[in-house]
Amino acid sequence: MKIILTNDDGFDHPGIKALFKELHDKHDVFLIGPDQNRSGFSSAITFLTPLRHKKYADNIFSLNGTPVDCVKVARNMLCPFEPEIVVSGINPGPNLGSDAILSGTVGAALDGRNLKYPSIAVSVASFEINDFSFAAKFVAKVLDNLENLDIEDFQILNINVPDHKEFPDPKIKITKTFLNEEEGEKNLDVSDRKNLEDGFISISPIKIDMHSNSQQQVVADWAKNL
Repeated sequence: MKIILTNDDGFDHPGIKALFKELHDKHDVFLIGPDQNRSGFSSAITFLTPLRHKKYADNIFSLNGTPVDCVKVARNMLCPFEPEIVVSGINPGPNLGSDAILSGTVGAALDGRNLKYPSIAVSVASFEINDFSFAAKFVAKVLDNLENLDIEDFQILNINVPDHKEFPDPKIKITKTFLNEEEGEKNLDVSDRKNLEDGFISISPIKIDMHSNSQQQVVADWAKNL
């Protein structure tokens, strides 16, 4: 598989290093990450500051920009192959519910939503973690089986892994990332937040859709009086 690997914590963060170590022998991996921590940058891009990249080794770069900048620069300029997927992470600390729209980890994955395979954002439910190998091996397993996933276009997978020290053998739950937290509270059985708290690996398919079909006619009727 041909992978753009990025994150929002910086190109030299242990999380992205663990993923590169796990994936690069079996896949074509192009690593490009921000030159400093860019957590919370969501889908932001840089347009007032010139972007500059730095090469450290073949297919390993940093960029003085956001996670989405990294994906765009890789796709449009630097990556020597046509990428099939973006893998973003591993992020220390979960990206759940409404927090997902603020996440640079998720934002970078969303910028790869039109590639061959559904791009992946991966986070671990610990801010103190220093061993990312469990989550990295899980991502490798996901990639090994991704060709068998028949999913609609423009979807990504938001994966949150519990701390393996607390939950050494977690099961998988397919969950929903609720932007409306009240709705999440009413649907705890499929809530990404609740299932991660209970020790499950949460996998949520996410699609950004600006259309509100159910409200189209409501707004059309209202606009007649304008």
